[in-house]
Amino acid sequence: MTPEQVDLLRKSFDAMYPMRRDIADLCYSRFFELAPDARDLFPGDMERQRIKLMDMIAALVGSLDQRPLFQSLVADSGRRHAEFGVQPSQYAAMGEALMWSLECKFGASFTPELQESWRALYATVQVEMLRAANATG
Repeated sequence: MTPEQVDLLRKSFDAMYPMRRDIADLCYSRFFELAPDARDLFPGDMERQRIKLMDMIAALVGSLDQRPLFQSLVADSGRRHAEFGVQPSQYAAMGEALMWSLECKFGASFTPELQESWRALYATVQVEMLRAANATG
């Protein structure tokens, strides 16, 4: 990711923070539409899961300039998701759901540059989570 993308991510995260609950709600609703089989992975409290999602995004955005911390967060998350039985196709569905929810909430301010920055972050996270998940299997 470029320094410009990192800057865009940080600024947009600051803007999205007040609407984080709505983004998480939209994201999981869309995720379950795209990957209905994933619903069984969430038998518990979805409110807690929404908080976890936004906390993880905050941690990732906050660690973008601290590569070892970023890698550690992503690898740990990948291992945990493997234990839960998350499938590779579900990572792709979550990425699409996240992009869709950001676009819904940001509207016209979700510029192509901003979208590409979020896609680059998610692609990096997805690849590294899957790598960590495969290493545990």
